[in-house]
Amino acid sequence: MYEGNPATLKIEKTIALNGVFEESSKQCRVLHYDPEDDYMKLTLEGANLTEIQRDAKYRCSITTKKEVLSCTGIIRDRYQSEEGDVLFFKIENGFYSTPREN
Repeated sequence: MYEGNPATLKIEKTIALNGVFEESSKQCRVLHYDPEDDYMKLTLEGANLTEIQRDAKYRCSITTKKEVLSCTGIIRDRYQSEEGDVLFFKIENGFYSTPREN
């Protein structure tokens, strides 16, 4: 459904007591979206997997031709495969949509 679309990850808050709050956004691409289990597999672009914190809540924004879809969630897993640097993103509370500005 959203496969192939660009996505942006940005930390909303850290969960760990001594967690580092990273201001920059990370660019990704949607590999797979599972609406039944509320998760996405994303490929990380232009960053290293070690820059992705597993103890943080992220905002994920997916840009389609018509809209920008946003959700919050956490990184359940991160690994390297033949698909690239993969993030397993668990979605919390679904998506909300805003019209895309041209």
